[in-house]
Amino acid sequence: MADEAKTVVARPLWVRLLRGLAVALAALAVLLLAVLFGIDTDPGRRFVADQIGNYRTAAGLNITVGRIDGSIYDKMVLSDVRVSDPKGVFLTSPRIDVDWRPFAFIRNHIDVRSLESGLVTMRRNPQFTPQPAEPNAPYLPDIDIDIGKLRVERFVTEPPVAGVRHVGRIVGSAHIADRRAQIDVDAVALRAPGVSGGDALKLHLDAVPDDNRLAIDLKLRAPAGGVVAGLIGTKEPLVATVGGKGSWKSWTGKALATLGGGQLADLGITARDGHIEVRGYTKPGLYLAGPVERLTAPKLDVAIDTTLAQRKADTRIKLTSDALAIDSGGIVDLANNSFGNFAVDAKLLTPGAIAPNMRGRDVLARLVLNGPFARPTVDYKLRATTLGFAGTTVENVYAEGQARVDANRILIPVHARARRVSGLNPAVGGLANNARIDGDIAITWPSVMSDNMRIRSDNVDATALFAANIKTGRYTGAFNGRVNNYRVESIGIINLTTDAHLVPATRGGFGIAGKVVARTSRIFNSGVESFLGGNAVMRADVGYSPEGIVTFANLRVNAPQFRVTRGGGRYDPANGKLALTADASSRQYGPITARMSGTAADPVILIHAPRPGVGVGLADLDARIVGRGDAYAVTAKGGTTYGPFTADVLVRTGRQLAVDVRKVVFAGVDITGRLVQTAAGPFAGQLHFAGSGLSGNARLAAEGKYQRADIDARAHAAKIPGSVDFTIGRAIATASIVLYDQPKVLADVQIGDMRYGPTVIESARAKINYTGGRGTAQALLTGSNGVPFRVAANARLAPGDWLVALSGNANGVGFKTGSPAHITSAHGRYDLAPTLITFDKGRARISGSYGDKLVARMQLDALDLSIADAFVPDIGIGGQATGTVEISQAGSGAVPDVDARLKIADFTRSSLVTVSEPVDVELIGHLSGAGGEARALVKRGPTTVGRMVATLRPLPAGEGRWMERLMQAPLGGGIRYNGPAGVLFSFGGLANQQLSGAIAVAADFGGRLAAPQLNGLVRADNLTYDNETYGTRLTQIQLRGRFTADRFQLDSLQARAGEGTVQARGFASLSAEQHYPMNVTVTLDRANLAKSDALGATASGTLNITNGPGGGLIKADIVVPNARYQIVRQGAAEVPELTGVRRKGDIRVARPTDRPVETPIGLFKLDMRLRADNQLYLSGMGLESEWQMDMRVTGTTAAPIVTGGLDLVRGTYSFAGTRFDVTRGRIRFQGGALLDPDIDIQATTTKNSTTFNIDIAGTGQKPQINFSSTPTLPQDEVLSRLLFGTNPENLSAIEAVQLAAALNSLRGSGGGINPLGKLRSATGFDRLRVLGADQATGRGTALAAGKYLTRNIYIEIVTDARGFTATQLTVAITKSLSVLTQVGSFGGSNASVRYSKDY
Repeated sequence: MADEAKTVVARPLWVRLLRGLAVALAALAVLLLAVLFGIDTDPGRRFVADQIGNYRTAAGLNITVGRIDGSIYDKMVLSDVRVSDPKGVFLTSPRIDVDWRPFAFIRNHIDVRSLESGLVTMRRNPQFTPQPAEPNAPYLPDIDIDIGKLRVERFVTEPPVAGVRHVGRIVGSAHIADRRAQIDVDAVALRAPGVSGGDALKLHLDAVPDDNRLAIDLKLRAPAGGVVAGLIGTKEPLVATVGGKGSWKSWTGKALATLGGGQLADLGITARDGHIEVRGYTKPGLYLAGPVERLTAPKLDVAIDTTLAQRKADTRIKLTSDALAIDSGGIVDLANNSFGNFAVDAKLLTPGAIAPNMRGRDVLARLVLNGPFARPTVDYKLRATTLGFAGTTVENVYAEGQARVDANRILIPVHARARRVSGLNPAVGGLANNARIDGDIAITWPSVMSDNMRIRSDNVDATALFAANIKTGRYTGAFNGRVNNYRVESIGIINLTTDAHLVPATRGGFGIAGKVVARTSRIFNSGVESFLGGNAVMRADVGYSPEGIVTFANLRVNAPQFRVTRGGGRYDPANGKLALTADASSRQYGPITARMSGTAADPVILIHAPRPGVGVGLADLDARIVGRGDAYAVTAKGGTTYGPFTADVLVRTGRQLAVDVRKVVFAGVDITGRLVQTAAGPFAGQLHFAGSGLSGNARLAAEGKYQRADIDARAHAAKIPGSVDFTIGRAIATASIVLYDQPKVLADVQIGDMRYGPTVIESARAKINYTGGRGTAQALLTGSNGVPFRVAANARLAPGDWLVALSGNANGVGFKTGSPAHITSAHGRYDLAPTLITFDKGRARISGSYGDKLVARMQLDALDLSIADAFVPDIGIGGQATGTVEISQAGSGAVPDVDARLKIADFTRSSLVTVSEPVDVELIGHLSGAGGEARALVKRGPTTVGRMVATLRPLPAGEGRWMERLMQAPLGGGIRYNGPAGVLFSFGGLANQQLSGAIAVAADFGGRLAAPQLNGLVRADNLTYDNETYGTRLTQIQLRGRFTADRFQLDSLQARAGEGTVQARGFASLSAEQHYPMNVTVTLDRANLAKSDALGATASGTLNITNGPGGGLIKADIVVPNARYQIVRQGAAEVPELTGVRRKGDIRVARPTDRPVETPIGLFKLDMRLRADNQLYLSGMGLESEWQMDMRVTGTTAAPIVTGGLDLVRGTYSFAGTRFDVTRGRIRFQGGALLDPDIDIQATTTKNSTTFNIDIAGTGQKPQINFSSTPTLPQDEVLSRLLFGTNPENLSAIEAVQLAAALNSLRGSGGGINPLGKLRSATGFDRLRVLGADQATGRGTALAAGKYLTRNIYIEIVTDARGFTATQLTVAITKSLSVLTQVGSFGGSNASVRYSKDY
């Protein structure tokens, strides 16, 4: 064959695979070589630098390299190196030279041949993001480290690192491997201008167990102000050395340290084949002050034994000082980073080392650590027989738990109990009995806090919150829960409720925010209880910041009589600054605002109270208190009822408390002085006062340890300024007081001619002599207050036992104690034994007690109700009362329990001419916390004419004053009456007024007592009204009225008034909330409204009375067709003797009639016009005249303003037997005082060719009276001719003296418009008049002079120029009935009875 076939032999499969693998490996090797060599090029090194700069660890570490030169596998240069944390760059170096072998890391070997830099700058300390630690990461890494040469020529730390700038040089090397450690360090801090230096550290460590080699040599020198001193925070130089000699098998050395010249540590060290012993002492107190210093004083003995084997340390540590003993031991596994049953037993030998006022007995603690270093478990137990702080001691305290530790915090569960807490007041001690505490404490250094610490005891169930900063020492805490029956001494028992929680702060740490509610269940201090009016509730939002700033806001206090409507503030303990504000309102003292600023040491307090009152009408009070160190300046000003008030007082609280009263002005009295507290405690010094007629001083001194005060005060013609008429004619008060445990009081007070408003004290004297709990007291008081009274009291005082006897009379009604009242006292309670008080008609027996509650009982036995005249003159009620009244009250805020059962037999209301029909009245009443009820029954003989039932129940719940609650209680019941009107009218208590006739009333009660609702009718057909004062008499009164809800509708009232009529209609509301609205219109038609000896008047017109929220108004247009007024004597002047009062001159004793008119209760505006064309007659005292009138009255009922006046129509005046014609008369009111109009009157007569004139000008209170004549004569001759009918040279000696006195009086002012009244005042008589001749008795023209010996006995002497003399005595038995006797010098005498009454 031409072509020969070819044979192909195929290779085995494994050969082909091997070949392919070889090719792949070759390609991979070529690629790897390309990468390795490619990275070590300029672009590769740039790529590596960029990758390093783009990498950031989880903690925030970032390293940037500007450029890499050289080989990255051995020698290279890193330029512009910057190391950053999350806040930015903190370390830089312009150049670092590195010679290393990176591939050695494959063998767990870091091989750095050299690391050098000319400059490394550390700008600040790094702040990395905290990261959870790996619990299994070894503390001794399993890697070899070789650093052949480390050199930094200049290592610069800027001020943020250690406080000042430092420059150092570091040279060293390190070789660390398994069972080998060789380290050499040589570091110094360089000195330079403005740069501290001098620190030096040299370390040589050569530990190679396999070669039996161990060498340690450490030397540290750190001067004050250097790098180390700045880092550890000490101002003293530190020197430390560690050195020794030997081998791994046996090495002996010494560790020494001094700080500021003191031995900080002296420790001996021995090492034998891995077993290390440390013996010696250290003094941490040289470095750490406070509790550490006290706990380790005078030194801390150290004994440490540890054996190292396979990276485990079997360790025992003993630390002992005079205050503390610690014994700990166990396994520390460095290979697995864990504790193995490592126990710590501690005993606190001197608890006061922790805090100066802390104490305890058998205070023991045990800790057992197990598990990883980063997250160990800690079982602990704490026990103490006693553990106390300050005056508080916890007994038998025990606590245990298992704490959990991780990288971020330590959580300590707490389970503690204590049998009781002693050293507190009884209430708090009771709160803390059988206390149990359960919760957790979290420690995140340096903060320690808890928000779930539950505290329970017999009276407490709360959760405690607290947060503390160990570094700053600040702490805060609060309760969230309740605390019952918390006792505050001298204040009361309080129930607390809190709701607080921990809140994180923006800058780290924790604060507290929450609410606090405090409720009082009992108030001990009677003054506080009276101020608050009962129990109070306080609420506030509170806060405490991590910086220690305390804040509170939305402060509210609610009590029956006091409340805080707004309050807040803050206090910064760092600078002491505080700011507080509070707005409050007191029912007793009105609104109050307080502002506080400055610091706790130098506060500034501003207080404003518009109307605090405090019993003296204090208003617009502004007080300022400024503190400066130990002094406080107090200034205040305001107004009072008694004039302006100012105060300037300086209080010093240094070594010796002193009070400088620079000037206090009150009631026109200046008070000055200085008081200083003595070493014994009491104050010494003087206070002087003078002004407004008052003067005196108070001397304070120490009598041993007791306060003594001697008071000497005088008053002479004193007039206390203010709206109330307050005058003291004469007064002397002396007292000596020593405040022993049983005070000593010697006092004598004498008063004459004192007037306070309506009360007149003619004379009074009180004496007390009390020493050692025994003594006597006497008082005698004479005066008037609406009615005249005289009271005498005598008391015998003994410890816990007083006897008091009373006697006296009021308005002629006598009273006295049957036997001295017996009062005993014990344990703060006063008991009055049953005491009989006898009146002129009837008697009453009283008894009771006062202490934790008030109990009173009064029993009446046929007591004549006419004794009411002693309190309301001429009230005219009669009857005999028999029954009991019992009262019991637990406190001023509690509703009293009252039971009353009274029977009044033959109850009447009488006047001078009428007596109402007698009726019998039965009253039964009961009041308690559940409500009240009253029943009344009125009988005329056997017939029941009236019934009344009233209920008040239930009382509203609340803590207000009981009277206010009673006023808001639902009202029920009703009244049915068909009998004498005088019975109902008597309850009005209107003196000298009477309503007679039959009246029918039927009404049902509803609503509330404060706003009653009545529904019913009132009917009367023939009533008669009498007013004895003005002689007013209304007859044939027909009344039609009805009650509708809170309104009484007067449908019609018609009555006869003399020959005229009176008609009225309208309504009046009983609603206090609507200010008692009313609208009543009265129509007069020639109504005779006044008819008496001295006064008579008839009027026509309309009168409209309205009232409402805007106030009341009385509007009238009255025409007076005719009226008359007779001038009666101008009053009596009494000059009784005042016993027991030392005086230097005459005293004009005040009369009951001297006091000013009381202000009406209701205040109405006035708009009235009064007119009389003529027939306005004025007569008496020689005057007979007719006037016309046109006046307008505006203003208010309390302060009327009168304008217009009266003009004379005609008139005559008889004086000294001579008739004058009144030729001019004009009286004008200009809006001033009602009794002080402008006057212009002239009277003229002609006698013996001589014209005599009397001119009266000026005002009603200060008239100017002038006598003149034509032809002109001297005034003394004018008076002589008018009085005695002859010239002055013909007068007798007595007549001449009287004439001189009359002339002297006329030159003065005042005395009214009656010339004889001027003469009467000058001569001292109560009455002086000129009588015409009487041929029947042989009397010529005579002068009569009279004087009132008592209120009802008057004597008068009549004499003429011919020797006639007569004496007349008048005794007034009643207002209408008098007995007259007369004896004359020309023979004859007589007696007569006179009865006068105007009908």
